[in-house]
Amino acid sequence: MAKKNETFRYPAEYYTNPENSLGYLARIVFRSFSRLLERSTLTHDVSAGQWRFLRQLWREDGITQRELSERVGMREPTTVVALKGLEKAGFITRKKTAEDRRKTFIHLTPHARKLELVLAPMNAEVHKVATRGMTDEEVETLRVLMRRVIENLADETAKLSTLSDIKA
Repeated sequence: MAKKNETFRYPAEYYTNPENSLGYLARIVFRSFSRLLERSTLTHDVSAGQWRFLRQLWREDGITQRELSERVGMREPTTVVALKGLEKAGFITRKKTAEDRRKTFIHLTPHARKLELVLAPMNAEVHKVATRGMTDEEVETLRVLMRRVIENLADETAKLSTLSDIKA
């Protein structure tokens, strides 16, 4: 984090304007994506929150609750609540194994597997809207830069979650 006498790219006051804050802009992008996507996915009774979990499970079904929580970027208590809703909606099943009763494995139902091919075009449509007027190269540059920001913040974020776990 910031050290004494460290210089910043811009004066600290610059970031008091939300339009100059990458965090603020990322939040607005995220909320807009979620709203537009959910407008379509709700026609299949899938909320934006459920979409995040389903998308990860479509990539790898049968992972543990902890792995899913990490991949979605949510704390485990939040994931537990979301999984109860997904189970109630008939999208997942949760299973423990005899080898390790502490681990809960999450599996998609056949209905949820079929939804991937229905919902993926909806996600593609939101990306189309979001990148309107951009070249393919600009879209790729945006992806690369966003990934770099994520990597730059990852170490600090990991330290925060470790500290919050200690206090809990």
